Amino acid sequence: MTQQRNSQQQMAMLYGTYMGLFWIVKFIFLPLGLTEPMLGLLFVLLTCAVPFVAYYMTRTYRQRYVDGEFSFFSAFVFSFQIYLFAAILTAIAHYVYFQYIDQGFIYDNILAQMDLLKDEPSMKGQVEQIKSAMNVLYELSPIKLTMQLLSQNVFYGVIFSLPVALFGMKRKMA
Repeated sequence: MTQQRNSQQQMAMLYGTYMGLFWIVKFIFLPLGLTEPMLGLLFVLLTCAVPFVAYYMTRTYRQRYVDGEFSFFSAFVFSFQIYLFAAILTAIAHYVYFQYIDQGFIYDNILAQMDLLKDEPSMKGQVEQIKSAMNVLYELSPIKLTMQLLSQNVFYGVIFSLPVALFGMKRKMA
């Protein structure tokens, strides 16, 4: 049992590394998407694909390493570990980006886009809310922003691990 748990954790680390690299590539499209709309659309599509990639990894592990039998709890833990390890790897990239590369690029571009909408009467309240939220985010240090994104990724990992485990589990046939 301990050997199987270690193997499961090792495979979750490996798949989490792959997922983390996927998230880092996906993250590159976020700032680029602020100036090029097609890259922004690609970012959104890749973000929507994340649970499906986690399901594919969970199903692959189930088929290759546990002889097709995977309880809901084991599938949940495995899927969550994938998200956890991916979030940790991605946090490193987030920190490097916000500390050394961004220099206010995302903030400035979002505010510039909000200035285009400020004259719309139906958007006036939303624009002010977005601007005040952006000001709060701008005040965060790179490490605080990274920790915020890390905790957000872990939280979403818990949430998305539930359906992944539900579809990734397979009971023993009697």
